Amino acid sequence: MFDLAFVWASLPGAGTPYASSLRPADDRQANRPAEAAASVDALCAEAPRLRRLVHRLLGMRAAANDLDDIVQDVLLAALRGRSGFRGDAKLSTWLTRIALRKAHNHARAAGLRERVFALFGQTPEVTQTSDAPPDERLAELQVAMRDLPHRDREVLVLRYLEQRDVVAIATLLDCSREAIDARLSRARKRLRTQLGHD
Repeated sequence: MFDLAFVWASLPGAGTPYASSLRPADDRQANRPAEAAASVDALCAEAPRLRRLVHRLLGMRAAANDLDDIVQDVLLAALRGRSGFRGDAKLSTWLTRIALRKAHNHARAAGLRERVFALFGQTPEVTQTSDAPPDERLAELQVAMRDLPHRDREVLVLRYLEQRDVVAIATLLDCSREAIDARLSRARKRLRTQLGHD
């Protein structure tokens, strides 16, 4: 479980009006359902699920400390933006959207790093977050998922690992259902190709 007390203290301007603006102005505001749902405790309770999601989205490439940094970024963004959480969706859906954006940004930055390394004839070190996969087929699948483009991995993770329905994925990614169906079809085809099951 993440402890955001140190994060709260490290926010820019901690102890200044900026930091106090993140807290409810009075008890009446704190009792709003959306504010209560986005409380620090509720956000921290979501951290393990968010870590698992980010780990899956990044294709098992990110080191453990990178995963923790990304999850911390997600929780900080949620904490800073909790006044914008209207309660129209579940807290977990709102946090998932933030996590998707943060993972996408991380994947984009990693792609840029790979291109810069390639310019100098080097390859960046790929880190593994687990010591050894329990079986050879799982290892093969992890490598194939890791090598997929982020957009493909994103829809496969949301559909098959997070077990979300197509409509929920469309909502999370701000796409039409048809677009998600097409992305899933292309992603499954690319994954089959990667695994050599054409």
